[in-house]
Amino acid sequence: MDNRTFAADLYEFLKDNDSLGHFEDIPAEDSISELEDYLSDLDMVKETIRDIEGIADSFDDHEVYVNEVKPLLKGLRAVQEKLEAEQSRRMVADTGYEVRQSIRIGNREILMAENPKAEDGNFYMKAEFTQNGLIGEYSQVGVDSDYLEIMWEFAKSLHGQIEKVASEIGKAAYQAEPITAKECHPNDYSQGIVGKVVAIKAEALRPEYRRGDMQLVLVDGGNGANANARGNAVFCTHLNDGSRTRFERYDVQGEIKELPAWAAARLDAISAEREAAKQPPPESAPQEKVAGYAISERVKVGKKTFVLAENPKAVSPFVTWQQLEGRSGYDLGHYFSDRDKALADLHTRADRERESTSPVKALKPRNRDDAR
Repeated sequence: MDNRTFAADLYEFLKDNDSLGHFEDIPAEDSISELEDYLSDLDMVKETIRDIEGIADSFDDHEVYVNEVKPLLKGLRAVQEKLEAEQSRRMVADTGYEVRQSIRIGNREILMAENPKAEDGNFYMKAEFTQNGLIGEYSQVGVDSDYLEIMWEFAKSLHGQIEKVASEIGKAAYQAEPITAKECHPNDYSQGIVGKVVAIKAEALRPEYRRGDMQLVLVDGGNGANANARGNAVFCTHLNDGSRTRFERYDVQGEIKELPAWAAARLDAISAEREAAKQPPPESAPQEKVAGYAISERVKVGKKTFVLAENPKAVSPFVTWQQLEGRSGYDLGHYFSDRDKALADLHTRADRERESTSPVKALKPRNRDDAR
């Protein structure tokens, strides 16, 4: 059974046994999509198993327990075993290379992988991996027969990524001091937090991001953001750079009592951008169409504009393109059947362009012989 089908079965079970009405106001497709996302997260699968085991004894009807509860637990345990196996043996897509070493710094993971059966003799690989929502991408891939050469490239990439993350310290929104529980209202699960600025617990962040400017987020939605939520997912926007991310409700420290000046300014800017996006285009300016696709979203970064366009009659109804400043056409299209994936790709491309144009000190190339 695929994850989508199993997520639908899990949703029906949880909804039928939802005494507090958590699922009443949430569209079924949204809940199923969130559960499907959970099924790719080992920790969330384990938590769901514990939750169902916790209520299993409450079923007086033995037939319900045998026909519904036990099959769900069996399916969840199978998913758990699969995820644990994948975690212990991670492959670089379908290349045949197995990851041997990985270090994540900021939003990028540096990988060293090996394929002892590589037909061309290039047994070693260096790659970089980034993920934004549902979209994951490998880049800066290189292979070599020389283990030390690949490790040298691995070290160079790691050094470069450390410099990129360190360069964030110079940003105007930088706040070194972590935000503590004393500066927040308690994380009251009986209250919804959609539209509020909350602080994420410092320990929920990676070590390089345990500082105040990375803790403050504007909550956009997610089942975990509701009052008395059944789920845990909290979708939000970082105030410091506008990037979108997801945390769990238990990662939330609480609503911030008093916004720092930089955060208040960024919140005003984000609110203004969203309000402007809601305004209908002038009647004199019809929606731009390209090859039958109507452009619905734009993100401008430097000299490039990235767009999301839609054509419900196309085989792939959603596409993202880029446009260079001064040119009328669009190129480098990425096509999707799912709008959420297309939207995630739009912001991934924009974020990647921001990274590439940031003023980061370039590493000096080193002679290959110097690595010996």
